[in-house]
Amino acid sequence: MRWTEENKRTLRQLFLERRLPIADIALKLGRSTASINTVLTKFGVPRQRWVRRFRMSTRMTPALARVHAHVCGDGYMRKAKERDDYGPLARYKRGRYRWRYGFAYTNFNPRLIQSFIDDVERAFGLRGRYDAKRRTVYVKSKAAWEWLTRMGAGKSREWFIPEAISKASRPVRAAWAQAFFDDEGHFESWGRIRARSVNRNGIEQLAHMLGPIVPCHVTPARGLYKDSSCYLVIPAVHGAKFLRVIGSLKMNHPTLAFAGPSPRNPVPGPLNDGA
Repeated sequence: MRWTEENKRTLRQLFLERRLPIADIALKLGRSTASINTVLTKFGVPRQRWVRRFRMSTRMTPALARVHAHVCGDGYMRKAKERDDYGPLARYKRGRYRWRYGFAYTNFNPRLIQSFIDDVERAFGLRGRYDAKRRTVYVKSKAAWEWLTRMGAGKSREWFIPEAISKASRPVRAAWAQAFFDDEGHFESWGRIRARSVNRNGIEQLAHMLGPIVPCHVTPARGLYKDSSCYLVIPAVHGAKFLRVIGSLKMNHPTLAFAGPSPRNPVPGPLNDGA
């Protein structure tokens, strides 16, 4: 069956203007999905113009630093094998698999979830997928996965702060510290702030980076507690300075100016219930 000029105009309208999936277009035009896919390429129709592509700044930014810190805190790296035998050519791809790369972040605080989604978009140009049931944001991108791996984000006992962050400008260092303390920090009522981790090397790096901004120390001075953890402590006398200079999204502090979920990129479901 030949494609008329009217068929071509209809195809362009359905795909580019109404943005219907190829399977739906095939049903409307009475053709197979493979045929639609081939014709879109043959006629030079721009493909998936609305899909976000990976992009990253050539310099370190606070958004990049916060994403790195959140992955080191309450996040994790993802590398999984998944089936690749679906779509119009599924019959020819049985038993095939491919590797998927990405990272994820879990938190029950809606402010931190929304901040992470916004930072991922600023840092990588990507839109994370939010799972309301698990309170987790998933991001798929091999390029972002490779960058975070190269920069030391990873397992709880192995992450480290790269020089690109530890020797960056003060706003970048403060952004990393804020994100990490929002995940791992305990803000006690009398002013003391403690961040707990089983990664002593990482905690000592953070203490060295944070020391010139806010006085802090690692405890115990040597070794670890029986539960294989150590703490980075901000003494109570400097707690107010930490909140003023570094800040915290999960603390209701008068110096913070968090306006809530962005109307441009709202978090679906329970994150908009004011919790």
